[in-house]
Amino acid sequence: MGEENTAVLIAGGGIVGLSAAVFLRRHHVPAVLVERHPGTSMLAKARVLSPRTMELYRGHGLEEAVRAAPPSVFLAATDVVRATTLAGPEEYRGSRPPGESVGWASPCPPALVEQSTVEPLVRARAEELGADVRFHTELGEVTQDADGVTASVTDRASGRRYTVRARYLIAADGHRSPLRLALGIRTRGRRLAHVVNIAFEANLGAALRGRPVGLAYLARPVPGTLLARLDGADRWVLMVPYDPERGEGPADFTPERCAADIRAAVGVPDLAVRVLPAVPGTGRAVHTWELASWVAEEYRRGRILLAGDAVHVMPPSGGLGANTGIQDVHNLAWKLAAVLQGRAGAGLLDTYEPERRPVAELTCALSTRLQEERAGAGGEDAAARVGRLALGLGYRYDSEAVVADGEDGLGESGRPGTRAPHLDLVRDGRACSSIDLYGPGFTLLLGPAAAADALPAPDRCVAGDGCLEVLRIGREVADPSGRWAAAHGVGSSGAVLVRPDGFVVWRTPVWHPGTARELSGALARVLALPRPSVAAGR
Repeated sequence: MGEENTAVLIAGGGIVGLSAAVFLRRHHVPAVLVERHPGTSMLAKARVLSPRTMELYRGHGLEEAVRAAPPSVFLAATDVVRATTLAGPEEYRGSRPPGESVGWASPCPPALVEQSTVEPLVRARAEELGADVRFHTELGEVTQDADGVTASVTDRASGRRYTVRARYLIAADGHRSPLRLALGIRTRGRRLAHVVNIAFEANLGAALRGRPVGLAYLARPVPGTLLARLDGADRWVLMVPYDPERGEGPADFTPERCAADIRAAVGVPDLAVRVLPAVPGTGRAVHTWELASWVAEEYRRGRILLAGDAVHVMPPSGGLGANTGIQDVHNLAWKLAAVLQGRAGAGLLDTYEPERRPVAELTCALSTRLQEERAGAGGEDAAARVGRLALGLGYRYDSEAVVADGEDGLGESGRPGTRAPHLDLVRDGRACSSIDLYGPGFTLLLGPAAAADALPAPDRCVAGDGCLEVLRIGREVADPSGRWAAAHGVGSSGAVLVRPDGFVVWRTPVWHPGTARELSGALARVLALPRPSVAAGR
């Protein structure tokens, strides 16, 4: 077998793995992605990309393509029902509320679009940026040592076997994650049901009776069945619970049983049905998954880092799983880049789990609540909608990659560890969001009254050659509303340091010659480097 080398090997070609490839390539990190299936999934899975996810895609050249893509069928299919069968009497019926404006918090409204539509766009962008994306390629045995990871890989089309040597491996290989299982990493949480997805085509007009149903919670063929729109007027997916403890398994769902279950759920015994393959290019009739809410006990083992469904699984209600996974790998990409490019110590990667685990735990709790509300008599309440937005934009990191304020009396807005707030600004004569200022390096924003004789040189490299871009409000960037200082909890002579992922690292109410030394120390701490004894910038 031949051996190939790369910086990062990504296991899994779903939306999380593909997003990881895009994010790494923005930092010029070589990446190889392997996915055992011949193509991206046709199953809709996630249907809503959150404002935060769209901010990340905006920064990586994907927002326009996603906005231009065909919208989700759920845009028109707004109703949620509960009944014994789709054709039968309703026990409950409600409509999902329209999306609320988020313009005060983000430049990016959510996008209602199928994951099956988005994944090919993300794949194309990853390849455009230079990622080596290999579908129909199976990952085999993986070993690691102090310097890297060695993986056995098989091209499933040709049968050719070879090895890939990488410095790090991102395991985005799904909820069953062979890599997590091989590492012996356990999970903690609740497993609610085993479910098979049956994708199919059928005209359900008679059973719908003109209702714009997008989701139906049904008691047939078994309690807990869910019928959902797939990606077209006559394309659906039936999600049927099964019980492995009673000897049931995916093999029991033959095409004949799938068709019978569909007819039972719809309530039309002679319904004309065409069962679709679960994955294009394969003969599999069903796709299996767990209705569960759990988080892995470890996010990292040596040089293998877990992300997405490999490290947390949550009920589909709210569409939070894919968004959380995408944000996992965005958090991870800049850290891997800094370590691989010699700008940070390996300890920076130790901040991945303490930052992302609390987000996953909160998200699992909210998703479980939404699932229980939707399957029961009620619908989603206003508090749950606010919770979804807060989980995307309002959480706070607490790790060594953040320099906390302590008891300095600064305001909560713009607090270190939080996402830097959105403001409408002007740069180079063009309107922009403050979100557009951040990445791929660190950004130091100085208030309009900051001491001019203490300014670091723009683009000066400090703290292990980590590039620092310096922007002054009122000079390089205009603040028409005059809200920048208040939004960041500092005075007009203050300063704010923002990480490549758009999170505030450090701030000071007044920028002066002495704070340049504090800035250098903050960067060294965040990058897990020895603390400098002198100011890095003058």
